[in-house]
Amino acid sequence: MRQRIILEELINSDGYLKLDYFAEKLGVSTRTIRNDIKNMEKDYERNGFCLEYKTRLGYILKITDKNKFETYLEKLPDYIVESPEQRLDSIIVELLLKDGYKTIESLSDKFLVSTSQIKNDLKKIDDRLLKYDLRLDRKPHYGLKVEGQIDSIQKLIRELYVKKNRNFMKYKMTYVSKAKIVNIKSTIKNIFNEYSLEVNITELEEILSQLVILYIKTSLRKSSDVYMIDKKEEDEVLEGILSGIFDENRYYFTPRENDYLKRLIREKTKDKKAASLAIDKSKLEEVIYEYFKEVDKRYSTSFLEDKEFLKLLYLHVAALIERSKNNQSISNPFSVKISQQYPTVFNLAIQLSKRIEQEYDIEIDQNEIGFIATHIAVPFEKREKNNFDKKYRIAIVCSSGGGSAFLIKLRLTEIFRNAIIENFSLLDEEEVIEFKPDLIFSITKLGFKIDAPVILINEILDELDNMNIKESVMFVDHMQSANNPKEYILSLFSKNHFRCVIDKMDYKDVLYTMAQDVVDEGACSPTFPDDVWERESCLSTIYKNGVAIPHPIEMTGNKNLISVALVQTDIESEGKTPKVIFMVSLKKGDLELHRQISKYLDKVMSSDEIVDMLNKSQSYEEFIYKLKIYIGG
Repeated sequence: MRQRIILEELINSDGYLKLDYFAEKLGVSTRTIRNDIKNMEKDYERNGFCLEYKTRLGYILKITDKNKFETYLEKLPDYIVESPEQRLDSIIVELLLKDGYKTIESLSDKFLVSTSQIKNDLKKIDDRLLKYDLRLDRKPHYGLKVEGQIDSIQKLIRELYVKKNRNFMKYKMTYVSKAKIVNIKSTIKNIFNEYSLEVNITELEEILSQLVILYIKTSLRKSSDVYMIDKKEEDEVLEGILSGIFDENRYYFTPRENDYLKRLIREKTKDKKAASLAIDKSKLEEVIYEYFKEVDKRYSTSFLEDKEFLKLLYLHVAALIERSKNNQSISNPFSVKISQQYPTVFNLAIQLSKRIEQEYDIEIDQNEIGFIATHIAVPFEKREKNNFDKKYRIAIVCSSGGGSAFLIKLRLTEIFRNAIIENFSLLDEEEVIEFKPDLIFSITKLGFKIDAPVILINEILDELDNMNIKESVMFVDHMQSANNPKEYILSLFSKNHFRCVIDKMDYKDVLYTMAQDVVDEGACSPTFPDDVWERESCLSTIYKNGVAIPHPIEMTGNKNLISVALVQTDIESEGKTPKVIFMVSLKKGDLELHRQISKYLDKVMSSDEIVDMLNKSQSYEEFIYKLKIYIGG
């Protein structure tokens, strides 16, 4: 009850509190609060307190008997304060989960607010329901209920489930035990395996949540005997789900819920056998093979050597084509994350998707591109691991080439298992040059020139150094003029490619202007602006906290650089607001560097405070100084 909150607020107050104060805190009308206080006034004298009221000041608590008052307060039930917005959600849950008409009075009693407050809430609910093509049907003497398509109803309930709405969670705790959740999950797994159905984690979560929702709805009907439908389901998959999960509750499904669940399972799963049979296997395998043959040649990769990867990708694409032809779509919440962390892999997925679209006359959306990218990322990760198994010639340069150098050699042997590693002192310049190393690990900058990247290390390696070493090796082809990865990343920025955007303009125009500057410098292909926008059109590269990392669909540069724009005006694109734009332009064929740059920029976007500090920079010098601190340069 709200009485406990009202009394506790008065106890902790140094003075009078007005009705408006309580109404705002509890999300109800002043009339409701006035009624709550009247209810307390009926017997507050025997409970050791009274409420004194003064015009224009409000109420103050007077305790006449402390023991009686504390006893009374302890007996009052706890009241969880819902915001007005949360209460709207709870009312919608009540209307959607329970069948039949609800009176305003019953909603008033349920949510402990006045009927006038419920009427005000229903006006707002009317507007919200319109967004889902739903409406409130009002019937004199009966009340109101939600009318609309079952898909829209189930979608809205699921959103409130995901938000963990308090009213929904109360129903879930009442009707769906932990054992029932285990039962639902195991039944889904067993039935899907039995009928060779595949489902990704996102779609599986949606199916699971919808089954929970339907189990609650059928349980509510069962307890009130609203429906009793005796029907044998013809669909074998759905029959297995109904008998395995719902038991006698299955007879409390409405016909449209029955059809909805059947469609949901059909749309969110894929038949592994059917997809393979429906597609011309040799043709699709050839399309995929020819594409990665070109990729391997262009980037010196080895995708074609990974037979397991090609097999799994073929099965996925075959199912994708079938889904597209049947106008089925699946959501992929990981597309943005993959785009951010594996930008080159995502670009390869886009290019493969375009090839498939042309061959099969279909359209592939960003969710499907994200799934293709996930497959491509696997051999890409393997490639990174294999880099450490190359037969490097490694020189270790320490103070004397003695004890500490041998300890470093032991540590490096663990990382580079096939490497030839030799120790040298700082004075062994000629010996190091004669050794012709591929990599040099040194405790200090070398005083002589040599055609090999130098990675600076501590004389006593620790675990952090191990991580830094692995990271540095990924930059080995780029570090001729820099001593560490952070220094190399910072070297890609320049004052010539820095700007503050203070005039309002389209996001597309900002990107085209930045890209054209790179073209004008002769640093990349003339198609660079169009290539950047083509990639941006597939999936926005505006990520966390307004950090954008636009780049072309394929790198065409003759030098590596990062352009920067600090957006210090209101600009929006697809509902996102860019604050700091890092436009990446790299040399042709540079796959790994793009990913490493993204990893460093991820440190920047991880904090809105860091992004805001960078955004407020007024000069290139101020910006680069802050950036160096934030990425640890």
